[in-house]
Amino acid sequence: MKKAILLMLGMVCATAVHAQDRFLSYASKDSVHGAPKFKGSFGANIKLNGYYDVFGGLQDSETFNIGKINVFDTDDSGSFKMDMYQTQLKFESFIMTDGGEKVYAVVEFDFWGGNGAMRLRKAYVEFDHWQIGQGWASFGDEALWPNIMEWEGPPSGVWVRSPHIKYFNTIAGDPDWRYIIALDAPLADYNRYGEIEPLLEQAHQTTPDLIVGVKHEEGWGHLRMSTIFRNINYKYNDESGSFRGYGLSFSGKLKKNQNNFQFQGTVGKGITAYITSIAGFGYDGFPTIAGDLDATPSYGGWASYEHFWTPKLHSNFVVGYTRFYTDDVQRFLVDEGDPNNPIVVSGDIDHVHTYGIVNVMYDHFNRMTYGIELDYGQKMLDLNGTAEGVPIVESQTRDAMRISFGLMFYF
Repeated sequence: MKKAILLMLGMVCATAVHAQDRFLSYASKDSVHGAPKFKGSFGANIKLNGYYDVFGGLQDSETFNIGKINVFDTDDSGSFKMDMYQTQLKFESFIMTDGGEKVYAVVEFDFWGGNGAMRLRKAYVEFDHWQIGQGWASFGDEALWPNIMEWEGPPSGVWVRSPHIKYFNTIAGDPDWRYIIALDAPLADYNRYGEIEPLLEQAHQTTPDLIVGVKHEEGWGHLRMSTIFRNINYKYNDESGSFRGYGLSFSGKLKKNQNNFQFQGTVGKGITAYITSIAGFGYDGFPTIAGDLDATPSYGGWASYEHFWTPKLHSNFVVGYTRFYTDDVQRFLVDEGDPNNPIVVSGDIDHVHTYGIVNVMYDHFNRMTYGIELDYGQKMLDLNGTAEGVPIVESQTRDAMRISFGLMFYF
């Protein structure tokens, strides 16, 4: 096995995003205040996503999602796959009004909708101090992304896209300080995950999520803080109920020459729908022994450091951690692969995800990057309660290792 890993590490492939003008662009000849009245472009980020699962049960996952590790499974067989589903298409336009106001619009797709189906990533219009449409949720920091090949990202990262109405402006006219207020569509991507089921049913949501953020930016980088407030509706025992969710995120990026350090931390209750590796699994809340619905506490964070060994050769080091848990849950289902497993009552659940990445990347030229990456993660699950009058105490841990490689060409 060690020889196989060393052989794969001898390969070179990776991904990076370059902020440069698109090759296919158009600007009108007429102008307003010295700027073209209309400017548009079409571009693509062509991404080869390749990966070899050394062990750990993520053979069917296109990304290194620690939350999808089944701690009860024992299949550690290797698996090699490649796809192009992470390729992105992007249409952009800038329009200058007669009054000198700039209107920006973007539509962006990828092919991650299942078996290569096209999926909408972004579609919004930005003007004056408003952004309306679908884009990055403001609870996260859209200026952050560790330069890695696997595209799930570290646990506790917040990279959710949602329809929203955002207002942003400077504070007291100082361009180094900005704030944002947003109403985001409530996230309802609830899936029956297996392994642990909170036994709540999804209900229609009735209120948007409120997000408020503040950002300070200088030449050395930036710092950002955001908060979120949610009202989450669920059904339990065919009866509707709701609970409150709230959270805090603190993030930043520090730059020196080409090198950079990025970090983000999150803490709250009822915010798992926003957190990488557990979004969509229905963990926002749970039924309590008292018969109420309560929001699930969670916290965690990630950090990355990118170091340039030469102007073209660089490495990234990333670590991440997430924990979420219940306190006095009334009932939950443990799925160990047996559909006849009993329901556990009057218990607790504790989930911990850890994650680490190291890679080597090479910028062949300014629009092409490739490299190789080693991904490692571990999922820990502790639970206790009673099932049919019998005490249940169980602790399961499973890790996974993947070698990711890829290439991105930007035009």
